[in-house]
Amino acid sequence: MCAAPISADEVAWTLADADWERLQVEAAAAFAAHDLVAAADSWAAALRAARANFETDDPRLATSLANYATALRQKGEPVPARLWEEALEIWGEAPAWLARQRLLPRARSSIFHLRLQAKHGGAYDANVRRRAETLLHAARDAAAALAAGAPAGAPDRAVFQAFRSAPRDAMRKVLAAAHLLAVPGPNHDAEAQAAQEGS
Repeated sequence: MCAAPISADEVAWTLADADWERLQVEAAAAFAAHDLVAAADSWAAALRAARANFETDDPRLATSLANYATALRQKGEPVPARLWEEALEIWGEAPAWLARQRLLPRARSSIFHLRLQAKHGGAYDANVRRRAETLLHAARDAAAALAAGAPAGAPDRAVFQAFRSAPRDAMRKVLAAAHLLAVPGPNHDAEAQAAQEGS
């Protein structure tokens, strides 16, 4: 039996990376099922794993901090301000983390795309890096909304299931950080109050 070759970048994908992702997925599923205790426990474990294994400007650490703070708030427990402050600070530093990462070229759907990538490799690299930067900025904005008190929703399970087949590289870390973050939802209380005031 012959196994597929493993790239050097996949070797760099550690057990800690896989554990963090698993814990975040478990927490998101628990949060979606309104099991706040299980969500908080998994997000706390993911935060411990991120602190122990990731660089201090890794956006997955920011996601861990924001998700854990969200879980505490949803449970009605006090949330230390430093959790939100540190999360937003790390989101601000994430572009420096991204600049140090090697983003692998992606397989394309046709020979045409493969030829374009071979001919204009720098343009493809720049596009992938721009996409990663856009994801990081959007995640930072979402974390800022959560920190400001926006109600939280569970991460979109369909989105993170889609990226779980992605190669185990820096782009997958960006996708995980962005798509496993609790999402700010509409503030229904504020909307109802505004509607009452308007009538």
